[in-house]
Formats: sequence, C-alpha cells, structure tokens
Amino acid sequence: MRRWMRPAALALALLAGAGTTGFTATPARPAESAPHPAATLDPDLAAQVDELARAALTDGVTGAVVGISDPVRGSYLQAYGTADTAGTPMTTDVHYRIASVTKTLTAQAVLRLAEQGRLSLDDPLEEYVPDIPHGDEITLHHLLGMRGGVYNFVLDEEFMARYVADPLLPGWSPYDVLEIIRAHADEATPPGRATVYSDSEYVLLGLVIERVTGRSAQQYTTSVIEELGLPETSYPTTAALPEPFTHGYMNTDSELAPADPAAEEPRDVTFSNPEVPFTAGAVISTVPDMIRYAEQLASGTGLAPGTARLRQEWTPLTSTGVRVQYGLGVLQLGNWVGHNGSIFGYSNTVFHLPEEKASVVVMVNAADAEAVPAMDLWGGIVTLLYPDSLPTW
Repeated sequence: MRRWMRPAALALALLAGAGTTGFTATPARPAESAPHPAATLDPDLAAQVDELARAALTDGVTGAVVGISDPVRGSYLQAYGTADTAGTPMTTDVHYRIASVTKTLTAQAVLRLAEQGRLSLDDPLEEYVPDIPHGDEITLHHLLGMRGGVYNFVLDEEFMARYVADPLLPGWSPYDVLEIIRAHADEATPPGRATVYSDSEYVLLGLVIERVTGRSAQQYTTSVIEELGLPETSYPTTAALPEPFTHGYMNTDSELAPADPAAEEPRDVTFSNPEVPFTAGAVISTVPDMIRYAEQLASGTGLAPGTARLRQEWTPLTSTGVRVQYGLGVLQLGNWVGHNGSIFGYSNTVFHLPEEKASVVVMVNAADAEAVPAMDLWGGIVTLLYPDSLPTW
C-alpha cells in the first residue's frame, strides 16, 4: 500500500476493466433533488452491468454498489453481494470511506476561501505551515494541483508498518505527517516541475484551512458538504461509520492483507483513524450522494465560473495509455471528470462525463490503499456504455 489513490496506475486498471476564482458562488443543488433521471437503464445493458459487477466479487470483495445517471440511457442503482463476511445483504444506501475523493472537498474549501479573499492561491506555504522543504517557493496553487514536490508521507516505511499493524493508530495527528515530510527533506523536489501525486500536499492544505478559519478541518469541511447539499456525506471524528455501513476488507491478494496467510476470510479493516488520511482521505459517503456530487464536481457547483474554469486547467499525470490529468483537486480520466480513491477496506470511483451529462459511481468493499479495485469495474462499465470516452495519449 502506498497511496490513498494511485492515478499513475489508472491506465492499467482501466485496460484490465475494459477487458472483462472576489466571486459570487453558484448555488448548490438542493439535497432533495433526485440523483437519477426518471428513465431506467435498458434491461440488456443492465444485465451486462450486473455480469461485470458480480465478476468483481473476488479477492476479498464481498460486495459492490453501482450507480449510473444518464438522461438518455437512463438510471441504474444496484447493490451486489454482501456488506460483510457474515452474509448481510449489500444495500445501495450503505456508507463507506470515499478515500481520496475527499481531496475534491478539501480543494473546494480552499477555493471558496480564495473567493472570499481569506487567502490567495499565490500565498507561499511557509506563511501557514513553517519549515517544510521548499515551503517558501511552494504556493497553495501548487499544492492543489499536486505540483508542490512534497514527499508523500505514506511512502515512509516506518509509518506504513505502524498503520498496517493497527489502522486505529492511537495518538496520530496531522502534525506527525509534518515530521515525516521534514525527515525526508532530501526527497522533496522544487515546486512546479511536474505533477506528482502526494497525499502530503492535501494534508498540508487541511492545516492551511485550520490556520485561516480558526476551525478544525473537520468542522470547515462539514460546512462545505452542507453547502453542497449532500445529506449522507460526513467527515468523521471517530473510527465509526454511520449506519448502515458496509464492512471493508483488505484484498486477499495484497501483501498487506492477511495477518494469518492461512486465514479463510479477508482481514476486516472497517474501523480506522480518520486523523491518518485527514483532509487527503477521511470523508464517508454513499453512492446516491456521490452520483449527485459527481455532476456538481464536474460543473463547478458552489464556485464562481472563473474559479470553476481555473480548477479544470489540466496538467498530465501520465504520458501513455488512457489520458490522465490533474486539475485543482479534480481528475480528468479520458473525457471523464471526477476523482477516485482507495483506502484500507474501500475503493470507489466518482466521475461525470460532461458531453453526455452522465455520471458513473462504483464502490467495492475491499482495497489495500494501493490497488483501486473499483477502477476495474468502473472501467468495464464505462467501456460498455461509453466506448469512446477514454481516449489515449
């Protein structure tokens, strides 16, 4: 396990799946609005989606949820398998950890603060968080776009060993991340040279939010979630998830998975400390909320038009295979706009296709935070329904 999302591996995952800114904010869509159009997906297409989803229930995945919203093809919301190894049926309203999709909300928070004049995207990181390598050169804009060159703390072997041994990681705080970043100063690079995914950059943005607002990152992110009208989305303060929830498991084929290699069941890693991923990956949601949010994210809901355009000024994350680019806390995957994420026990994809006004969201309840198993299933569904939507470089 190395990251709460691995964009560099997305092209490979997609191929595997295909084979089987003083501004006036745009009002958020009301919470009660329907996440799907009235029409339903063609039965033959639905049957093929079902086949893909059931085939994904392997390697520790006991259940999955798929949501599709398309004004032409119709809507689809279906649960598969079980929410735990005890056999509890999976349901479409289960809560799960959205992992790095959290970054989209962190970016939304920072961009809103910029619109309000409470910070500038050109501010140096040093102004808010001192003693970070190249902190006098790194801007908030760099951090939002994964161009800060900051060492990714999840690569630290000592940290990872502790986290794997106990995902509750008692006593951990985001300030422990700063110590890891500083200890790896020789592995930092000057900002602006390349787009390289780093969870550390979004932990730093969380600390910037706290410094600017005088509130906890959890409290401020919660206010952003409420503005967007996402009633089942929350930033937790404990290891628990709201009811109903699906248990999360470590992939059985992961080198991190079984404490006992002879164990018959995958390792249950449902409960973990939200202070570890912090503003890089702590948020919890449901597939119906994320279907609504996918369109909001792609259209810039809650942001002024200028900010929304700035957010989608892309830089490449890959150079071959399926086109993968990063904006400001948002990912472009082929023609799709959104984000994905993977953390102990949970993997999910949240994407919108602007040209079709369509959203496809997938959640599976197993991951090791390096693998993104939901990408395989999402890739299969997207290749089936929108075969020209994943252009390559």
